[in-house]
Amino acid sequence: MIFDDEKQRKKDAEEFERIVREMGKIIEEAFKNTPDLQSFIRGFSLKVGEHEQPLMETMSPERDEADIVADENKLYVTLDMPYASEKNIKIKLKHDILEIKATDEIKTIKLPAKVKKKYRKTFRNGVLDLEFEKM
Repeated sequence: MIFDDEKQRKKDAEEFERIVREMGKIIEEAFKNTPDLQSFIRGFSLKVGEHEQPLMETMSPERDEADIVADENKLYVTLDMPYASEKNIKIKLKHDILEIKATDEIKTIKLPAKVKKKYRKTFRNGVLDLEFEKM
């Protein structure tokens, strides 16, 4: 039988996502009764580098730019927003310009490709992740 790399990669990605969700639950439970931690909460950005090696980058409250990663079909935007709350985040998309409003802050990002209006949003520990399908 021929080994199917595509199926194994999908299985590995699903397992990784399951582990990340479980870690998120554990961290959320550990810190749910802790007072304001926004001054030191950090996030991370995980990318696939050359030769498919994982690259992890720490994101801190001082960082202002967005990480934008694209594959054949999707565009991923990760933005550090340590002082925002999920209910106050508003997202607008016009052509290839992404506008993110949170409280009194507005961030405008020019995307490297045109994307569909529908997107998937995750906001956890001050890190906003957006996933768009390319047109």
